[in-house]
Amino acid sequence: MNTTALVVALRVLVEAWPRARNVAETGRELAARLEPLLTDAAPASGWKQMLDAGRDQRWRARVAVAELRLLLDKAERESITQQFAQTSVDLLRGPDSDPAGLSAWVDFETRSAEYYSVLTEVTDHSLSSAG
Repeated sequence: MNTTALVVALRVLVEAWPRARNVAETGRELAARLEPLLTDAAPASGWKQMLDAGRDQRWRARVAVAELRLLLDKAERESITQQFAQTSVDLLRGPDSDPAGLSAWVDFETRSAEYYSVLTEVTDHSLSSAG
């Protein structure tokens, strides 16, 4: 990968990074809360599953469904879906039509500390996830 392509790609991250990092953390937290609730709520997915479930499983399913409703209502009030969508658009935004990447280089020159910070954070996260 040549240096200009790297700077152009980093520019997309620099523009989106603070929001993307926050939205990713929100997603991780939401997934961690949803996973056990969805497991407990599984018997509530149909009448046959509820009939096959034991008393304790049915009770846990009802509680989990109620908690899921509260959690999803809160996520809707906080516009979590819209935040994910906007961040996805920000990250998928292509580089400028400037084939030489001149605007990315100008931006890099004016905000190089942000570029290096994002690059460090992304590579540190990638290395810690791989290990």
